[in-house]
Amino acid sequence: MNIQERRNKDGKITSYRIRVFDHRDSQTGKQIFKTLSVKYNPEKSEAWNKKNAEKQGIIFEKQIEEQTTTDAHITFDNYCEYAIRIKEQAGLSPSTVYTYNGYRKRVAPYIGHIQLKKLTPAAINKAYSEMLSNGVSKVSVYQYHLFIHSMLAMAFKENIIPRNYASAATPPKKEQKDVNALSEDEINAFFNALYADKKHYMYQVLFSVMLATGCRIGEICALTWDNIDFENSRIHICKHFIIDKSGSHIQDGCKTNAGNRQLTMDSGIMDMLKEYQKFYHKTAESYGSKWHNEDNAVFFSQKKYGTFLNPATARSWLDSFTKKNGLPKIHPHMFRHTAVSLQLQAGISITDAAKRAGHARPDVTLRIYSHTLKKNDLHCCEAVTKAMPKMPKRDTI
Repeated sequence: MNIQERRNKDGKITSYRIRVFDHRDSQTGKQIFKTLSVKYNPEKSEAWNKKNAEKQGIIFEKQIEEQTTTDAHITFDNYCEYAIRIKEQAGLSPSTVYTYNGYRKRVAPYIGHIQLKKLTPAAINKAYSEMLSNGVSKVSVYQYHLFIHSMLAMAFKENIIPRNYASAATPPKKEQKDVNALSEDEINAFFNALYADKKHYMYQVLFSVMLATGCRIGEICALTWDNIDFENSRIHICKHFIIDKSGSHIQDGCKTNAGNRQLTMDSGIMDMLKEYQKFYHKTAESYGSKWHNEDNAVFFSQKKYGTFLNPATARSWLDSFTKKNGLPKIHPHMFRHTAVSLQLQAGISITDAAKRAGHARPDVTLRIYSHTLKKNDLHCCEAVTKAMPKMPKRDTI
């Protein structure tokens, strides 16, 4: 048994963490421990609190030995640590594991110390209220709610708690943001300024391809030359950038299974890529042995000589470029929104637009871009009424 003091930023003891050996994993041989958190009573002396923790630890250790302990006594934070690890072993993507661990750290100050059996809907609602009072946005609180719900759903499945307490909690209402697509004038202004800039040829091609494909920037920055099929005028989207505990790097596969797709391109984009490939080879040749030929990256870092261009670098460049040219602020994802919106306005079906965007289900596309279809409402009416004969004018009485 191991007992550790937990202190706040002022150095005061807030609780004791008791760690007791439970069993050894039969497959890996790894030791498995169970933990218990004992809250510090400020009305009692430090000696009393320490002795109480030791007493609770002895009881906890005996319960484990007799298999009578209940995991409902463990804190929410400790359970999250366990649950995320189990989900990771079951195949949860590294980027989602990274995100979940970030959520866990942000939620911990509010409910991390509460035992699962005491994590009532009222306690969760109180945490949401405190988050909002501390300046956390409604969008973020809603994301934390989804995380808490996911963790408690697993605890419910493991029969640790009688129900998912987060299901009865009341998070702030999720605000559906309007999809921010570029207008025709904004598209022309941006690309006219971009094509007039002779120093940044690579970014001219990159953002042209982004609009033409409607892909995420992480998918475009992960392209290699073997993904460009010049013979059949197609681009294969099959990799993307992720962020996990090791930092940013390329991962095979896409955000969803539907994300792995072949996109047919027109002759203008393919000719642009053929011309750009000549520039790529000329640049690589000028750097000689310093160039990272093994990456074969279509869009490359100019500081690390041929390695993949990091999406964060492209975002930063876009931000400075728009400011420099007096253009409205543009986020890379706006090119994706614009591409899908233009397709739907041109009469492309929801199913086809969803496939090209890499959405797992057409209803996702419909939910996000329903406003675009509303703009076609007049055209829908005209398509029907044009088949009707014109009504003759009535004689006024």
